[in-house]
Amino acid sequence: MKMCKRCVLPGTYPGITFDRAGVCNFCHGYSAGAKEKPAGDFNNEEELSACLKKFKNPGNKYDVLVPMSGGVDSCFTLIQMVEKFQLRPLVFHSDHGWDDKEAGSNVEKLCKELDVDLIIWKNELKFMRKLFKYFLESPEPAVSPCYACGNMLYLNGLELAANFKVPLVVNGYSKGQAAMMHDPQKAVDWYGKMNDILLDRGDMEFFEQFNRKWQMLNRQAIYQGRVDLEKEPEPGKILFIPLFVFRFYKTDKEKLQRVCKDRFDWKPIPVSYPARTTNCEMIWLNSYRDLKVRGYTHYHDEYSTLIRAGEISRDQALADLELNPPPGLLARLAAEVEVDLEAIGKGPASPKKPAEAHSRQPDGGDFGF
Repeated sequence: MKMCKRCVLPGTYPGITFDRAGVCNFCHGYSAGAKEKPAGDFNNEEELSACLKKFKNPGNKYDVLVPMSGGVDSCFTLIQMVEKFQLRPLVFHSDHGWDDKEAGSNVEKLCKELDVDLIIWKNELKFMRKLFKYFLESPEPAVSPCYACGNMLYLNGLELAANFKVPLVVNGYSKGQAAMMHDPQKAVDWYGKMNDILLDRGDMEFFEQFNRKWQMLNRQAIYQGRVDLEKEPEPGKILFIPLFVFRFYKTDKEKLQRVCKDRFDWKPIPVSYPARTTNCEMIWLNSYRDLKVRGYTHYHDEYSTLIRAGEISRDQALADLELNPPPGLLARLAAEVEVDLEAIGKGPASPKKPAEAHSRQPDGGDFGF
């Protein structure tokens, strides 16, 4: 399969073209200052700190909600919020049923070390099994099961922030993940595709439960640039900031590991995809499906932006993105969500069922993931 000579996007990526040297249009667009360029425009931490002070609210117990996976990116984010910016965090860890125990342990150890409150949200397994089953079995290349799952967990965080009246959410998303969030039209298209997939399944109870979650987006405002922090917080809105969008933070896994290990007893998980990350087990099966159906995973999209930003080499990205699951893992995961592993990528799992057409989009807020 043809792949860009500068990043890791393949020829199956939507809208991709290559020049004579084999470099894709997205790399050329980034170099020319296209809109996927990171929005971080503070010069240093001191400037950022001055703007974050307005979120310190003596009338509320928490200034910021910090979602944590237990990986180095989110652990570093929490350390910065507490020790650099002196914000009082509510920490949120989402357990969807396939988390690694070491990752969860990292979250608990750091929260104990920093003496901050932690909420662990254990998601309803029936709902999560259906979510994975429906999107794993779908032949639709536009939507990754990881995208559907990740948004459910993200929306849990928004719900917690709203319930505790916390106006700011800061997580450890990379510049690559932030770039995907800054494309609202793509997010609208993906949302429509997800609804189409679920309507085809005919499970209207799940469809309605899934869509109720998305109504939290009317509370969200996604950080686009410095002006979003210089102005006063908008009443009723929750500002979301990916920490690594700022130019002075780099997604350097080795360096971040050293920072975390120096600060507390951080441990890597035995195996993860991509390599050197701290992701859940289901990522293996989701990524296997994506490679079968799409020819790439959503990590290829993220890592391509990181290559363009100079935060990872193309060789390192290719090594990290090599899918080599532990023996028997894919079969076990597929059985746990009642998916035929051999049928993935070979067409619809079941015939379409009639359903009234739905065209939904949460009202208000920034629509972008």
